[in-house]
Amino acid sequence: MKKQSVGSVSQSNATVMRIGIIAGSGSLPLALASTLRARGETPYLLLVEGEAEPSQYAEFPHEVIRITKVGRFLKALARENCTHITLAGPVKRPDLKNLVPDMEGMKLLGRITGAVRKGDDGLMRAITTYLKEKGFTVVGVHELASDLLVPAGRLGKVIPTARDETDITAGIRIVKAVGALDIGQAAIIRDGYVLAVEAAEGTDKLLMRSSEFAWDEPAGVLVKLSKPGQELAADMPTIGPETVSLAAEAHLRGIAVEAGLTLVLDLKETLRRADEAGLFVVGLDSQRISE
Repeated sequence: MKKQSVGSVSQSNATVMRIGIIAGSGSLPLALASTLRARGETPYLLLVEGEAEPSQYAEFPHEVIRITKVGRFLKALARENCTHITLAGPVKRPDLKNLVPDMEGMKLLGRITGAVRKGDDGLMRAITTYLKEKGFTVVGVHELASDLLVPAGRLGKVIPTARDETDITAGIRIVKAVGALDIGQAAIIRDGYVLAVEAAEGTDKLLMRSSEFAWDEPAGVLVKLSKPGQELAADMPTIGPETVSLAAEAHLRGIAVEAGLTLVLDLKETLRRADEAGLFVVGLDSQRISE
């Protein structure tokens, strides 16, 4: 197979799709790589130094690259004949004062500096736009592995009560409002009261700090939605077994997420933990969200 030039996709490779996964922290990159491999594909993983744990990817072709070495990312993608790129797993916002980028990183630095001020979505859009300009096709995890998407309806054995449904409705309204400001994707509502709103810390830490306000009896709902106009190719709402465990520790009643636009890691284990803890998990359809 003829190799492509750095940052471009040659015609000879355009019909042979190979996925390059830029892997951040968490379980999503590994879940995606495993899903692709089960389909007979061979993704190449670029592990962001300090984010992805290399030992977890021993069975996959990969290399570790510092986030500022954009030129190395591009060269590796070209060398491995990757035509499509996906960004999977969270990456901490870079400390712009201490960056030591390579030449390609310098070209991107100006965009990132301005984009960071616009929030997470602005940052992700700057990165994906840059990759597209280099000739790569940027795709979302949901486009590669639709079986990781949360379906609509009740997923586990536990059924939300009327009280829970009221909290879900209030949560939808709150999350849509903070999402429009690019603040976060989630909120915790308890008896109509906004217990906590997600910001830069992420959903796991949102749940951790909410546990400080837990009642003796389970109450309250975690509601998580995509932000309006969110760059889904690079940053998509995600839940998994750990989300359920943390929600149980916070004594919540359940979790409500956006169906079709939320990824779930290890659905079977997620629902097992939810059923065991007595938590409901529901996928909200677009009609419920838009009401």
